Amino acid sequence: MRVLGFSVGHDKGAVIIENGKVAVGITQERLSRIKHDGAYQGGLIPFESINYCLNALSITYRDIDLFVYSTTEITDDVDFQFFNKYFDLKREKLKFLPHHLAHAYSTFFSSGFEESAIIVADASGSILSYKNKLHEWYDVDRTDLDPEEDWTEGISLFHFTKNGYNEVYKKWIKYPVPIDTNEGVSVGTVYSTGSLQLIYEPNEHTWPAGKLMGLASYADKSIVDEAPEYAQELENDIFIPNNTIYPKVTWQSDFFSRACVAGIYQKEQERSSLILAKIAKNLTKSSNVCVAGGSFLNCNSNEVILKSGLYENSYFLAPSDDSGIPLGCAWYAYQQLIDITSVEPMSPYFGKTYSKQEIITAINNYPGLNVVEHTKESDLIKEVTHWLTQNRVIGWFQGGSEIGPRALGNRSILASPIQKWMSGHINGDIKHREWYRPFAPAVLFEHQSEVFESDVYSPHMLVTTSVKEEWREKIPAVTHIDYSARHQSVTKENNPKFYSLINSFYDETGVPVLLNTSFNGPHEPIVETPEEAIKTFISNKLDILVIDNFIISR
Repeated sequence: MRVLGFSVGHDKGAVIIENGKVAVGITQERLSRIKHDGAYQGGLIPFESINYCLNALSITYRDIDLFVYSTTEITDDVDFQFFNKYFDLKREKLKFLPHHLAHAYSTFFSSGFEESAIIVADASGSILSYKNKLHEWYDVDRTDLDPEEDWTEGISLFHFTKNGYNEVYKKWIKYPVPIDTNEGVSVGTVYSTGSLQLIYEPNEHTWPAGKLMGLASYADKSIVDEAPEYAQELENDIFIPNNTIYPKVTWQSDFFSRACVAGIYQKEQERSSLILAKIAKNLTKSSNVCVAGGSFLNCNSNEVILKSGLYENSYFLAPSDDSGIPLGCAWYAYQQLIDITSVEPMSPYFGKTYSKQEIITAINNYPGLNVVEHTKESDLIKEVTHWLTQNRVIGWFQGGSEIGPRALGNRSILASPIQKWMSGHINGDIKHREWYRPFAPAVLFEHQSEVFESDVYSPHMLVTTSVKEEWREKIPAVTHIDYSARHQSVTKENNPKFYSLINSFYDETGVPVLLNTSFNGPHEPIVETPEEAIKTFISNKLDILVIDNFIISR
């Protein structure tokens, strides 16, 4: 049994589930090399992503039992007639799934839980348009919705089991989303407003939320604590006003002012997330929680939910943003065809693997490189460890690529965390990004609680913790200004080769941690192919490149 989920809109892509397990998946940007590919394009179907998945399994469109897709466009441009024209499919083999429901399926069926509360929060989801009669949705309560307005999903809470779900809460917001009118909006709308306000890049017309989170750590805590609260906690409800916070402070203001206002936006993000966690607990009575939506790439918010004590178990999904929508669509499709009895926790390495011949072909396109192939993995690990101890920056390319925006040890840039200057070197000389952006520590899970104030298993780099005082000077390159760190728990089971490398570094240095950041240059997605890895290695002046068992240098 094979099903395929795909999405349109930004961060579109495709995923195939085969016999109850994710077989392959990719986000379109990894193939097109356009970051967040799909934005402002209408409903263009991600055929490159779909074909990547089909080719990886050596199958065709006719081998897929059900296609399910989701869109956040005002009109649904995924035309069955267009789809059928090329692939001769029956209409019943193509179904639509609302955006927030796709998020919910993606996180629940990746968690391994038997049942769970689900929190979905982002900027907005699928659009309910009376005028355009967009989609025959699942049972939508329209009682309080003005039929003269278009509406979009803002916040959704569910209770899930393997056999079905119950939507226990829905917050609709107007579309287009209003700003500065004191109307209610979503968690992601407010954070996006703050990002546009404080870290806007006029030359690139971008304002990625991750920069706001890094900037917020430089805020004066007393100023943030004294600021008024904006989000209002109601009885099993929340009101999040759309007003800009301290609008006189903009991306053109001084660093300190921007940092303090960023800190207030971050505080509101965390407060809102905690309020939603309380509502979900009250309405589901579940001891488990799963989250999804771009708002839950915010590691500090995830930490607040963990520390709240509301739930015994919490799950944070690697592709929490819209790169996870195809995964949710695929799981929904599978549930339509099969009675799902058990699900294993997700491994995020969805990409296809590249053959030795494909790697050699890519290397041969760049004459003049020094190339050594190790036949024994232990010899490879030993040599890479040596270069890490010599403060060399390593491009690390192994197996299939990770799904989602975080590098998790298969498409990573790695370095020693021991020298403080290393963070500035990678930020400035290699990644060409803002100096205040932090780097994540990948840590041997069995040593995690020795180094960090956390014993929480966090394999997807989605929870913030504090570096213990006695370790702050030992790993300064991954210790943020507020002593926080967005750690990745690495085990023999979740990534054996990456584990062996960190363990070897630990044997040499006594430090069970490596600096881990995404393998990409400025303004480009994470590398997908050996050819792209070599290009980025050369253009961004990394010291060493490791592709499977090949070590490449200049």
